[in-house]
Amino acid sequence: MQAAFVLVCCFFLILLLPVILFVATYTYRVSCSLCGLRKPTVLTASGVMLVRFVSLLVAESIVGKIVELGCEEGGLPRWEAGVIFFFLFFPVDLLICSTIEAGLMGLQVGKAIEVWFIHRLIYLCILAVAVFVGVIIFLINKN
Repeated sequence: MQAAFVLVCCFFLILLLPVILFVATYTYRVSCSLCGLRKPTVLTASGVMLVRFVSLLVAESIVGKIVELGCEEGGLPRWEAGVIFFFLFFPVDLLICSTIEAGLMGLQVGKAIEVWFIHRLIYLCILAVAVFVGVIIFLINKN
């Protein structure tokens, strides 16, 4: 029974992957057009998203391990390492993403930072709507 559940979850995740890629590419294209830039092609936007994802994955693992080892040496609880990592990685994310966008799209770094902010705001709005819908469903089911 548990193997069937894992198989269904893997199948659902594979089906969800194109939707996630579409949302990432679409939000990047919209953020470029909202910043006054010409809208990149889908291929260009997906390439930028791929390079950003791989670069952030490598940087996230390195910074996460450094913070984890530092908190272990300092005697801090494990949950504090997550909070420290969250606030420490935010500017690293800004730096990596904006320089990659500036290099690949041929933008000035200031414009790339603007695209990064708009892109994150779009993600924040999507998250806020999802949380709002979840709370409404929870409140309806509670009564």
